[in-house]
Amino acid sequence: RKLAFCEHFQHQTNCLHTVNFILKIYKTMSRYLLISLALCCFAAVEAWVAPAILKSRVISSSSTLNAIEVVSLDSLENHEEDGTLMAASIVSWLDAEWMPQEVHVRMAASAKSSYITCRNNDENDIMSVMMRIADDLEKDWADYDKDAFVNQWDIANYVSDYLTKKAGSESCDCSSEIY
Repeated sequence: RKLAFCEHFQHQTNCLHTVNFILKIYKTMSRYLLISLALCCFAAVEAWVAPAILKSRVISSSSTLNAIEVVSLDSLENHEEDGTLMAASIVSWLDAEWMPQEVHVRMAASAKSSYITCRNNDENDIMSVMMRIADDLEKDWADYDKDAFVNQWDIANYVSDYLTKKAGSESCDCSSEIY
């Protein structure tokens, strides 16, 4: 009877050690997981700069500032005609890249509308137009998503290249060919 009690006690002790061992592993893994998560968050925060910090930095007039050149659309004066040509270019590009689809015409019409709205509101830089087109397409993306092989940013990037070429500036050529 004493032997049976010892065996039972030994079994309980082994189970307790096993549970403690598993808990230690879990705690260690949780600690590493939390550290990894913290490092990822730190990296994301490190990459983001608060607007207040940007405003507080003063650049002297003697400093050289290498900035991105803003491409102006001032040379494009007929917004309706330019929007129509841009829409036709988008359709040609998408049809050549994939296959002719009606959704290409609808997405191009949305881009044209966004372009004309921007230009009528005196937005003359390509970045503003590109962002407006992407935002407007994203807002209605449920109408396009089922049939489209591209997303709103593909179209906005193409428009950026198209308008850069149309304005006569040097392009980064995200798109292989401008139609």
